[in-house]
Amino acid sequence: MATLSDLVTALAGVTGLPEATVFAYGRFARQAGLISQKGRGRSAASMSVADAANLLIAVGATDVTREAGTAIKNFRTLERGRLYDFSPGLSPPILPWLEPLGVKPLRPRDSAFKVRSNFGSFFEHLIIGTVTGSLSSVFRRIPVAEIPKELWSKWKRSKSIHLDESMELLVEKGLVKPKAPSELEFGEDISLEVNFSRLVPAVDIEFRRMCDSPQTGFLIPFGPERGAQSRAPHNMRLIATVTQHTLAGVGLVQADMVRAAAIRSYKPMDALFAQQFRRTAPNSTRETADAKRG
Repeated sequence: MATLSDLVTALAGVTGLPEATVFAYGRFARQAGLISQKGRGRSAASMSVADAANLLIAVGATDVTREAGTAIKNFRTLERGRLYDFSPGLSPPILPWLEPLGVKPLRPRDSAFKVRSNFGSFFEHLIIGTVTGSLSSVFRRIPVAEIPKELWSKWKRSKSIHLDESMELLVEKGLVKPKAPSELEFGEDISLEVNFSRLVPAVDIEFRRMCDSPQTGFLIPFGPERGAQSRAPHNMRLIATVTQHTLAGVGLVQADMVRAAAIRSYKPMDALFAQQFRRTAPNSTRETADAKRG
């Protein structure tokens, strides 16, 4: 059973924030009724995925701990979610993953889709998917490739037409070989970024890949509800970003799969991802189990 104290330790460990600061976020969120509360010590409330999501939202959405409750309410209710596919043909891997949240094309034969759920529901789905491997299953189907230096130099000398072709086309033609799914690594070949815009409540979720250079394969933004009044116009952006490692660290602890103190080393998250991508990684599985026991 994971408690609020466990989530605080895990989130502090993976973000580098002081535990006292993360605890303050949790305390104010709990006072607002947005994190479960029941006794102390062994009788403390068991944390749900919604509790974990709310603590993460508070940390990402504001730098003022006493505003945690307001920030969670403002960000959880963000709607107008959209999915934008920036690489033709990449939609099939992600659409089934989004299906439980409700997704439909904005227009026929369009590469943009509407996500029916609000950000709160999406964020919980994202945390669960990071731990269960459903998120990795999306990334496993996204081609990741780089043009070898020798081939690039050859094409450049000859001013080859291939220099202007998309990576998908180069892979389709067999000119460039994509990485095998078992070789993919989060943070190197692929990554997920959840970007919280603090001044005007909004969130951008980027599915990124290395395709000769870093690229955004998918973008899922959430904005204020229709008719909501935004703050005065400004020229400044304050963005807080969390990645797949933050989601996995908090998710593993919430699911009672790993000790909170073990998250600081990043080993449980790396072991989890290795297992998800390689499918056969006994050492990784053992590391995760050891982190739970130890």
